[in-house]
Amino acid sequence: MPKYILPQEELSRASNWISNFLIREGYHADYTLESLFEIDKFFKEKLFLVLENDNNRNFIFSISAYIGEVIRKKFNGYWELSRDIDLDDETIGIAFKNHKTIYPLNIISELIQKKYTMKEYLKENFNIEKS
Repeated sequence: MPKYILPQEELSRASNWISNFLIREGYHADYTLESLFEIDKFFKEKLFLVLENDNNRNFIFSISAYIGEVIRKKFNGYWELSRDIDLDDETIGIAFKNHKTIYPLNIISELIQKKYTMKEYLKENFNIEKS
């Protein structure tokens, strides 16, 4: 089967863009685990703006890239495609040696649906609690 090249540069660019945006909006977005709790705060305060925006797919992808980069760096993961089929956002995951693979776009989708918060997600999947 053909191998796809991960859009690492695009993931990095999207992550940096959203980090800068969040900082301009007054949120702490410095690639620390604590900054992920700011995603909860941002969604609580401004999710309606994201959902109303015609360009929300790019915005959501950027937030998922940021979350993915923070978790990947903290837990020594690596970006990978979960399947060797059509390349789409849902197949981009982060694999780890000591944790199950995560899918940042799915995390965002479930945050938007209010299935959990980043705080709850980190506690359940990485045994991390807000200090």
